[in-house]
Amino acid sequence: EESLSAVAAALAEHGPFDGLLGFSQGAALAAMVCALRGRGDPRFPVAFAVLVAGFASRAPAHGHFYREPIALPTLHIVGDTDAVITAPLSKELAQCFVEPVVLTHPGGHFIPAAAAQKKAYLEFLERFYPGQGQ
Repeated sequence: EESLSAVAAALAEHGPFDGLLGFSQGAALAAMVCALRGRGDPRFPVAFAVLVAGFASRAPAHGHFYREPIALPTLHIVGDTDAVITAPLSKELAQCFVEPVVLTHPGGHFIPAAAAQKKAYLEFLERFYPGQGQ
């Protein structure tokens, strides 16, 4: 809860923000924010999230975040050879969301920036550009 309160305070102080980008442990935290936002929590006014090398927390106190499908648009970046957060863990997190977009890449624990991935990022983000219907 302390981390979530810190995120809420940062969003309020430095926002507004359209979406969140989380990497590794940050993606795990961002997924929890998505769950709260999906339930209508006004502290987290974001429209989407990009979760890179994310995973669902195994802490028993966090189980409630994943009990119901998370209804917030997300792009999940999964490294096929990620030895830190393995692909199955990231794909398991994606399954907690309603209609997640999953982008796999052949690399490991990093944010890929090759042309193919950049194209996928832009295609996902264009959905949230003002004037594009959302």
